[in-house]
Amino acid sequence: MERAADLLASTLRRMKNPDAASAWLKARWSALAGETIAAHVRPALLRNGVVCLEADSQEWQTQAALMNEQLRARVNRDWGGALVREIRVELARKGSRVRHEFDNDHLPSLRTRARPKP
Repeated sequence: MERAADLLASTLRRMKNPDAASAWLKARWSALAGETIAAHVRPALLRNGVVCLEADSQEWQTQAALMNEQLRARVNRDWGGALVREIRVELARKGSRVRHEFDNDHLPSLRTRARPKP
């Protein structure tokens, strides 16, 4: 799987298409940031080397901001070049929620269990 990601990044780098780079970042985000962070913070925009992330709460905004340099380094390393020079973290707009299905193990009341068919 790692080789496929390397091949995809290499192909998209040669395209020099900002939309392709943004699509790559969104597709790889969970692997780059980790599932827990990706469940609460997502890339919203990539333009001119600046990534705008949306966090679903003030706490996750702070956490992502503290990890700014680590996230930037991971993205650039995985991309194989200097794709991102700056990361900005903002709160998600009202009605724009980050999906939580990756991080519900600690909240038993929110776990969904498959119900047997009658």
